[in-house]
Amino acid sequence: MIAAGLDIGSVNSKLVILEDDKPVFKKTVPTRFDPVSTGRELLEQVHREYEPQEIVVTGYGRVSFPESRIITEITCQAKGCHYFYPEISYILDLGGQDAKVIKKNSQGKVVSFVMNDKCAAGTGRFLDVILKGLDLAPSDINLALEAEPVTINSMCTVFAESEVITLLAKGTPKLSVLAGLFKSTATRLACFIETQGQPDAVIFTGGGAYYRPLIHQLEKQLSSKVVVPPEPELTAAYGAALSAKMK
Repeated sequence: MIAAGLDIGSVNSKLVILEDDKPVFKKTVPTRFDPVSTGRELLEQVHREYEPQEIVVTGYGRVSFPESRIITEITCQAKGCHYFYPEISYILDLGGQDAKVIKKNSQGKVVSFVMNDKCAAGTGRFLDVILKGLDLAPSDINLALEAEPVTINSMCTVFAESEVITLLAKGTPKLSVLAGLFKSTATRLACFIETQGQPDAVIFTGGGAYYRPLIHQLEKQLSSKVVVPPEPELTAAYGAALSAKMK
């Protein structure tokens, strides 16, 4: 059985091909301004070699994709995370345009969820804007683990960017500003998670899960373990492929 899971996100699109239970193909590409074309191009790259018998599409661009079966990213995220961590109930997904907290049961079914999709605060977009303003190399980001965080009061992207500029103008070290950014983001995300309960552990997915200082601050704010899947951007695509396989 060959099954395909296509996750068309607002920033990147991801494809996972499963043969039986094993991944045989994984790829991530920018979504650009045409999610349907991006999804089709991804599928065309593998169609001749693998010929998936079933395809499930999820993510931001799923409603525009006319082919295949469509399942929400909430369901696919829960299923994909359950594949890696069946014993953990809570999921934090930090995407480019939204943040989601999902609670699943012991079968990987969604029990409850909450989504922030009305404001960029606490999303990947928020972090990207501020990080670009700091003009730090990607290799410098983890140095914020050792820095003393300054207080950043605003979580509005526009106001936070202005606050960061003011702090830098006053001579505040960049790494302290960066540490403050991750601390304020973690504080907001921790409150978001706790609307769904008090977790002992949280699965962290999406592009934000690559930031070690953010993971560190989340663990401090939650007093809980934060675990990151091997490829945190691919979990919804895994879930979509598993859903395709089940049919």
